[in-house]
Amino acid sequence: MTNSEQNIPALIVQIILAIIMLAVAFEITTADIKALPKMWKRLLLGYVMQITFLPAFMLLMLIVINPRINIVMAFLLLSACPGGNLSQLFVIRSKGNIGISMGLSFLSTLFSPITVGGIFYLATHANSAWIQAYKNLELPLGNILNTLITSIFIPLVIGIWMSSQAGAGWTRTRELIQKSVPWLLISLLIGACWSFRESLSGIDSLMLFMVMGISTGCFITAYFFTRLITRDYSTSVTIAWEVSIQNSGLGMVLGLVYFAHIPEVSLVCALWGIWQMVMGVIVSSLIGKFVHKYPIMNS
Repeated sequence: MTNSEQNIPALIVQIILAIIMLAVAFEITTADIKALPKMWKRLLLGYVMQITFLPAFMLLMLIVINPRINIVMAFLLLSACPGGNLSQLFVIRSKGNIGISMGLSFLSTLFSPITVGGIFYLATHANSAWIQAYKNLELPLGNILNTLITSIFIPLVIGIWMSSQAGAGWTRTRELIQKSVPWLLISLLIGACWSFRESLSGIDSLMLFMVMGISTGCFITAYFFTRLITRDYSTSVTIAWEVSIQNSGLGMVLGLVYFAHIPEVSLVCALWGIWQMVMGVIVSSLIGKFVHKYPIMNS
């Protein structure tokens, strides 16, 4: 394929991600930010787990499974992405702590321009074969940083500011942007499939097993690990969701723009996004019913 056929134009992709991030930021208010210091211990635990637990869990699984190198790069990049906004929905359905969830989403997004590149670099240097693969990528780190700042950080700041603005006009604008998000996500997924339509045959049972197994296994492990530390259900289930739900949309964008020659990156991120929606709805529903039936567990 020619360069123009390899991916969706970078500018369009980044604009879509920025609009989605803007809509997510509408849910974070200045009051939420001011409340962060009051729960700093749980936020610190959650944030440290966000940037270490999934990458470490992913590394272990990749070493055990030992898939081909392109799959390794795809999963390592995904593990470096910040938390996804779907986590808040699943936290609510699971009777978790929405304050901690919002705080962790804010922190992971705020620092993502630094953590994404840093985590990906460290993870790819955990194995000598991976180091060479990383060098072969010749990633334009400066351009990736600019993408993260313009598509994630700036929309976050603008969105928080817009959420504080009163008036019918501002309310209508926020509603229109939020209503556009599902359609933007669908268009992003369709665009990714179209761009890599020749590579869709590369989706095999191992890739599907890894997406479902790692995501689900990470959630379960993170929950019991946090429960062991905090002895608190709501904190544990919240952190478990925040750790296991990644911003797969960002992974798709980075894959389309900077990993066009490795279609597995966008494919893995797209599959992860689909599966985490399915897993999230099913698991959060079951957990919510269980906690409601046995309230003694919610303590």
